Amino acid sequence: MMKKLNLSETEIQEIGQQIINCDKCKNLLKSRNKAVPGYGFVDATIFFVGLAPGRLGADSTGIPFTQDSSGKLFQLALSSSGISMEPNDFMQNKLRAYVTNLVKCNPKDDKGNNRYPSKSEIDNCKEYLKYEMSLIHFDVIVPLGRLATEIILNQKCSNFTLMHNKLIKIKDQYCIPFIHPSYVIRGAYPKNKYLEDFKSLRGWVLNRNEKTE
Repeated sequence: MMKKLNLSETEIQEIGQQIINCDKCKNLLKSRNKAVPGYGFVDATIFFVGLAPGRLGADSTGIPFTQDSSGKLFQLALSSSGISMEPNDFMQNKLRAYVTNLVKCNPKDDKGNNRYPSKSEIDNCKEYLKYEMSLIHFDVIVPLGRLATEIILNQKCSNFTLMHNKLIKIKDQYCIPFIHPSYVIRGAYPKNKYLEDFKSLRGWVLNRNEKTE
């Protein structure tokens, strides 16, 4: 028997198709391999927001944080801390996550390497992110990296590394900024500590849920 989709699932599929068909950024339209919609559970407790799909990862797979070095570390951090972004993973002891990016297409420089997205590229994707955030019923939003955190908080974060894994209340929402996996890959932050930080994130969510039950 085919699963009946609820309204949020249907709307997420619709926004995903809009992202795939998007042609707002002409330079990204030419350089991207795939547009990358968000991925994960509609009833996610954790909402991760990265910067943009990686050239060697999501730009090929079409799924955020997969295949490249940052994606592999992110997937390891999820699995080792009991968090899942796989919609077909129904293990009851796992926290559910939804993963997306500020910009849905991989921005490349003249040499074909990853580059930071421009302000106009971020602005063009903002409506998609707002729509995703309105549909996913998360407990906490986790921006990955300084730029994602600045967009979510709508403020400059000059001392971003000091904000890593620190709880911030935004009106009626909770935010816990995390450094981007690429920062760990470069050796700027211990990998084992990063994995432990994901476990503490899981612990915070579980503790909050216990208090609200």
